[in-house]
Amino acid sequence: MDNKILEEIISLNKDKKPFCTVSKINDDNVEIIISDKKKLTDIQKLVQDALLKDQLIIANYNGEEVIINPYNPPLKIIIFGAVHISQYLSKIAKLLDFDVTIIDPREAFASKERFPDDRVINSWPEDCFEDLNIDNRTAIVTLTHEPSLDDPAITNALNSSCFYIGALGSKKTHNKRIERLKNSGFSENIIKRVNGPIGLPINAAKPNEIAISIMSEIIASLRHHNYLDLDMRDDWKLR
Repeated sequence: MDNKILEEIISLNKDKKPFCTVSKINDDNVEIIISDKKKLTDIQKLVQDALLKDQLIIANYNGEEVIINPYNPPLKIIIFGAVHISQYLSKIAKLLDFDVTIIDPREAFASKERFPDDRVINSWPEDCFEDLNIDNRTAIVTLTHEPSLDDPAITNALNSSCFYIGALGSKKTHNKRIERLKNSGFSENIIKRVNGPIGLPINAAKPNEIAISIMSEIIASLRHHNYLDLDMRDDWKLR
């Protein structure tokens, strides 16, 4: 791989743009294809497939086998609510290479002392959401138990392309949340994007266990792309 290609890869990674390197089998020549969902040519379809799977693929293109290696921007998790669970969830997420942002207008909770390694924003969700650069590699979690904080975050998340939305709370709390979202004009199918009660049903009790259950559900949503269509949540016996 020559220096110009390496320099372009470094530049695209710095700008957090999704792209793939494409090369023929047994050929040292490498081409960079930047993701463009508006121009779905044959090679772009293969690029989108590799980026979605987030893994190297070997495919047939123009009668030849090619190696398509994806370079996705970092995964992101945005946590609304600087609560105790958030401290554990942040640490677990960083171990899995997620960029972490903590949002809470309560400065006593959302402080650099409590979250020294994370981006911390002291703001109401509706005031900062547009600046968060939400994309399809973003997970959004609400943990405050306060409708005045959680609901605006969820409403904005439902209008975004994020791949995961999770909200802390009991079944009773979540049913009330669903009613509020319906009254705001969201359909049942759209509301199904909200995973609540949040997390895989592992009978988690302590904050660190709840954080593990949340992160596990996020990974399930990331890697199992029709996760929400499986109606798995309705069958979970531990809910």
